[in-house]
This record gives sequence, structure tokens and C-alpha cells, in this order.
Amino acid sequence: MEKKPIALACRMDSERAIKLTRRIFEFLVQKGEVVYLETRIAPKIFPHNGMDLSEMTAENIKFIIIIGGDGSILRVANGLSQKNPPPILGVNVGSIGFLDESNERMVFKDITRILNGEYELEHCSKITAYIVKNSDEIRLSNALNEVLIVSSKSSKVLQVSIKINGTFLNRSYLDGVIVSTSTGSTAYNLSAGGAIVNPGMEIMQITPLNSFAGSGLKPIIIPIDSEVEIQLLRPRLDAKIVIDGQQIIKRIAPNTKIRIRKANSQNKFIRFSKSYYSRLRKKIIGTLRRVPIDDSPEE
Repeated sequence: MEKKPIALACRMDSERAIKLTRRIFEFLVQKGEVVYLETRIAPKIFPHNGMDLSEMTAENIKFIIIIGGDGSILRVANGLSQKNPPPILGVNVGSIGFLDESNERMVFKDITRILNGEYELEHCSKITAYIVKNSDEIRLSNALNEVLIVSSKSSKVLQVSIKINGTFLNRSYLDGVIVSTSTGSTAYNLSAGGAIVNPGMEIMQITPLNSFAGSGLKPIIIPIDSEVEIQLLRPRLDAKIVIDGQQIIKRIAPNTKIRIRKANSQNKFIRFSKSYYSRLRKKIIGTLRRVPIDDSPEE
């Protein structure tokens, strides 16, 4: 039976990432694995084994290793086949790399564990935005983290109306709105004051950016099978939509409606026995240091 290949992708602006990708390629070949390389990195390592991300599925790729950080994972996740993408192992060579499971020090040991079947899969749902024009919907790319709607002019605030499942929720002035997945809850959503949500929960979160004090709009968590509709109300002020920080759709005209729903796609991340909360503590939350546990208040 023919062995299913493993794929490699990496950030191209980091020589450190490229060198590690080359080492991983050589390691896998020595293990007897068939390895494909994302087309843009293939010329630097082994040109004959290049493959477009859009052609990679769980049917023809065992898993894909992404060397970089969260930005690299979001880029690759957006470029992979959306029907049934292969599982992802993220290898951090950046700063936080919250979505990454491995790093330079552990990657070869971790790959061996995967080849031995010692891993679990974390299933992460995605969302899709649609621009509504004359009752027709124009579908945009899927988002693993979030769909961001912001003013096209940084000094001007939007006025938006928000509906959930057709029911009016709020109208307010604000800099923008984030609609995030549970995976994206630890990204821009968290910086904007939204809640951290376990990736096993099937939700969308609506988080306003600098809403006007009297509007009353606060972060709200809703089931992922809901439909969020955001209408741009302020005359003569365009907006832009940013998907996972990767794709930007500019000049969204006033009165346009943007609908956001659960995507017919998800990404699978390779995880080991470490708890999500351990990763959260280590990379996002942190903990007190140099403070004694018996630090009692003065009486």
C-alpha cells in the first residue's frame, strides 16, 4: 500500500524557519516518508516535490507541518482545501505561537510521536462572511479566527446595526466589530476585551471595538449555528472587512449588510496530552512569580 505523504509549509521571511524546514524535510526522508513542500518553499529545498496548498486534502496528505507562528498557520489554513484539509502541526519559531503545538527544540521528538500515532486531534470550526447585494450573497473566505469589520478611515467611527437570527440586537457607534470563533477568542478578540473560550465549544463571539459609551453593546457569545447580520448605517463612510488578518476587502459601501455564519469546513490540529489550559497558562495568561503563597494581608 502506497504511503500517504506529509506536507511542509513555512514563513518565507525567516531564514530560521527555512533552515528548520530543510532539517525537517531531511529528517522525514531519512524516516522513509514521502514529503511534499508548499510550492513557494519547494525551490529552496526540493523543487520536484512542490504542491499547491489548495490541492492538499486529508485524502492525499497525512498531515501538514507549518513552521512559523500563528500568522503562518492562518495563512496556510486559508490556502488549504476547505473541503477536508489535512491535520496541522504548528511549529513555533515566532513569539507566542498559541496555535502551535511544537517548537524547534521538540519538533523531531514530536514528529516521531505522531508517526507512532501518539497524538489527538482538536477540531476547530470556522465561520464565513457574506456581503449582501440586492438580496444576493457574495461569499468571502472562511475564517479560522475572526471576521473584523472596521471603518475605512481610522479617525471616523462606524454606525452599525446588529441582528442575530433576524432579531435586532443593537445600534451603536464604534470603531469596528469582531466576530470570532472559539479558536480566535485568544487573538484580536481577547485584546479587545472579549472572553477566552475553550476551542471545544461551538460558538461565535461578537465583540465591539471602542463602542460609544451610551450604546450598551458588550461582548456576547452565541451558538455557532446562529446568523449574525451587521449593517453599515453611517452615510458617506465606507468600511473594510479583514479575515484572519490575511485578506482585506476594502470600500464596503454604506447600507451594505454583512452576514456571518458557520462555515462548511473546519481545521484539525494535532495535539499531545498537554491540556488546553496548560497551553493557555503558559502562552497567554501567565502566573504570579516571586510571590509567596502564604502572603497574608496585614491585620
